[in-house]
Amino acid sequence: MSTRVDYRTISPYVRFVHEVAIAAGAVNPERNIYDHEFIYVVKGSGTLRIEDRTYSMEPGDLLYIRPHRTNEMFVSETEPMHCFAVHFDYVFLGEAAEFSPYAVYLGRKSEEGMPDASWLHERPNAELIDMDIPERMKPARVHEFFDAFKELCRVFEESRADAQIWLKAAMLRLIGLIHGELMTGEGVRVNHTHADMMLDAIDYMKSNFSASIDLKKLAARAGLSPKYFGTLFKQAAGISVSEYLTRIRIEEAKRLLRNSAYTIEAIADQVGIGDMYYFSKLFKKTEGLSPKRYAVSLRWTGSKND
Repeated sequence: MSTRVDYRTISPYVRFVHEVAIAAGAVNPERNIYDHEFIYVVKGSGTLRIEDRTYSMEPGDLLYIRPHRTNEMFVSETEPMHCFAVHFDYVFLGEAAEFSPYAVYLGRKSEEGMPDASWLHERPNAELIDMDIPERMKPARVHEFFDAFKELCRVFEESRADAQIWLKAAMLRLIGLIHGELMTGEGVRVNHTHADMMLDAIDYMKSNFSASIDLKKLAARAGLSPKYFGTLFKQAAGISVSEYLTRIRIEEAKRLLRNSAYTIEAIADQVGIGDMYYFSKLFKKTEGLSPKRYAVSLRWTGSKND
């Protein structure tokens, strides 16, 4: 089972963080992990095999291992490897899916002995759908990534009551840094071969969202067939043209709703969705409440601040 998590619902649960030095020539034998893991290399080198794919590990590399994928690590014989590792889920999956990383990953026995871990092979998973993180990347902002992992380690060792809140915040910062390396501010993959074309299409949608815009029109501007353009856009942005256009229109609607001079019907028309009832349906699906309730909540908040 896999839960789809987006930027609205992400709430990372950090299970284990450590900073470790691994001896030169060491081999971490084949293993399975049951949650997500980031490894950030600070010093030393080696290789990491994830199923049938092998990646070099150099200082500044960020490696990403997803659940239920066999992996093993080999450290170069020339020097030890210094790295960070964090095990996490994108959301807390419930007590029934919880396990001890100390027993499962480090083999530490408790008073009850070693737990039965056979069920972990069927453990559910949560995947982030708004960003496709590669298994190996070389972040440009080296110091920021180092500081992010240091902060994760520091907070993980805290015993204060609100440590889990700050741990969640530190993990969100790391995920935000990864997003900044992979995506533009518009949500387009930086290394996509047609990134400029998709950014042009997004700019056109932002400038003309009140007009009639569809996949066919955007494809014609790019000189491509609608089907091919739609495929490229989803590869670059992670969502379809219609979904992206809806986001633009709903954001503009939220801005207009802050001004009580506009009716819901007028706002629907101004953002390019002529049918007020369809607009309300889209708004509620996106924001979780109707345009009217959204506007009322803004006025209530404003009155509380007066």
